[in-house]
Amino acid sequence: MRTFLISAGLSLGLALSSFGQHQPVPDYVVKQAFPDSVLAISVAKPDGSRVKFSDVLALYHGKKLVVDIWASWCRDCIVGLPKLEELKKTTGEGVVYLFLSVDDSEVKWRSAISRFGIKGDHYRIEDGWKNPLANYIVLDWVPRYMVLNEEGRVVMPKAIVADDQLLKDALVD
Repeated sequence: MRTFLISAGLSLGLALSSFGQHQPVPDYVVKQAFPDSVLAISVAKPDGSRVKFSDVLALYHGKKLVVDIWASWCRDCIVGLPKLEELKKTTGEGVVYLFLSVDDSEVKWRSAISRFGIKGDHYRIEDGWKNPLANYIVLDWVPRYMVLNEEGRVVMPKAIVADDQLLKDALVD
């Protein structure tokens, strides 16, 4: 029994130690526009209305976009908000911050936006964590930051902290 517990503990420890590490993002994500399967996903707005992800991206065409994929239950997402606010100060008004929640609960999502004073444009992916966008970008951790250029192409596919140098560099290019 003791051997089993040690073995199970080691297996769990190894699995957890790799979770959230920088897993490779497929090459097809970088410098590409999103495929139709991603653009067609339904996202909810805080007012309860729903739109397609393609419509959301169309609103920001011509602007650089930071996409923050997060959830209200995610400690790292909430703890990282001050770093994100610092990043916002350095980028100015030329960069739009889009928050995409993978929350299952619309109530908890809206409550977290208010409770933590998260400023930006908010949407909730109605399918939660299991959706075409998550599959396409190989979502393995939240928060997940991505940068899209003015044409809506992914120029920086993955950062898990708002002070990541790759994220900062993508915003100055």
